[in-house]
Amino acid sequence: MAERTARRPVAPADPTVTDDPDWVVVFSGIPWANGAHRQHALARELTVDHRVLFVDPAGHLPRWRLRVRQVADGLWQCAGPALLPFGRHVPPVNRVNRWFAALRLRRWFRRHADSVRLLWLDEDLAAPVAARLDASAVVYDATDLDWTFTRPWNRRHLRRALHSAVGAADLVLASSSALPERMPAVDPAPVVLANGCDPEHFSPDGPVAPWLAGLRRPLIGYSGAVDTRAFDAHLVAEVARAHPEWTFLLIGPSTRAGRAPLTHLSNVHLVDPVGFAEVPNILRACDVTIIPYRVGSLVDYVHPKKCYEYLALGKPVVATPLPALHALADVITLAGDATGFAAAVGDALDGAGVPEQAARRRAVAVRNTWAVRGVRLRSLLAGLPR
Repeated sequence: MAERTARRPVAPADPTVTDDPDWVVVFSGIPWANGAHRQHALARELTVDHRVLFVDPAGHLPRWRLRVRQVADGLWQCAGPALLPFGRHVPPVNRVNRWFAALRLRRWFRRHADSVRLLWLDEDLAAPVAARLDASAVVYDATDLDWTFTRPWNRRHLRRALHSAVGAADLVLASSSALPERMPAVDPAPVVLANGCDPEHFSPDGPVAPWLAGLRRPLIGYSGAVDTRAFDAHLVAEVARAHPEWTFLLIGPSTRAGRAPLTHLSNVHLVDPVGFAEVPNILRACDVTIIPYRVGSLVDYVHPKKCYEYLALGKPVVATPLPALHALADVITLAGDATGFAAAVGDALDGAGVPEQAARRRAVAVRNTWAVRGVRLRSLLAGLPR
């Protein structure tokens, strides 16, 4: 879903210094303005002992100017330049655009800063810059498999980019325990640095969106995209038809094909994307939260960060048996078909109000914060070349 974080006003700062922490240049697949994803959380963690330049992905149209602005303490956002259009789909154009981006960034660093300590890639197509920015070390963070986000005719291009990104890296990270086996072989093997959460943002104590008062309870909540890549709308539709007394609240963007099985179901409410700050205000009203993802699909390697966000709110979680979620089976319920899923939701509703269980869920989330991930990340980076 389209997520946003509230931006703290930051006074303009001159990044030209000689004795401050080293620089990390992050080439992200998601713009800074989209705000509440793994890329943004880890970039903030990197500012503990680095200065970070977060480079937005290039769009489909040319963007020749390099724009840099400070967005937080120790963190600058860069509108990534592109010389030619459609680099995401045409390999030679991507190489030209990355050469151009590296050229402009080298000029910026010559004017404003010291050399680059670390190059961080989570966008596969940014791999060509690895040899052009003279970084001391390269980290590739496998947040997702980018080739699964595109149409079949473009997958070969992105698979090659994945091989290049992994091959250029001194350290390969994976956001899910199910990812390494689906990635190119690399030595040393990828290190799993799982997704995390911000338990203060998803605190059980806080406001509830007032418009929810008119909905019939119990409320079954989901936050995320309703599409055909990951979301199993047929499973949700079958459960909703079997239990018309339950109200399903699906918060996030939806595609026509994704929501098609849910049409004409009066107990399923599709809510347009809301700001990240508003998501907890909606989920607090829910009695049970769900992750109805397709198992056996292109993207069942994911470790959904929404799972920890649900747990931080103290909510029962019912999910399909994604490989990365099996490690949480003692605190969430996994069910693979509509009958089992409905039964699990029913059981979760029966125990939803038990304070001890809510506290146990919250404790799991607190052990899996982005700050905890940051400590692990900094220990890994300490062993890289300088």
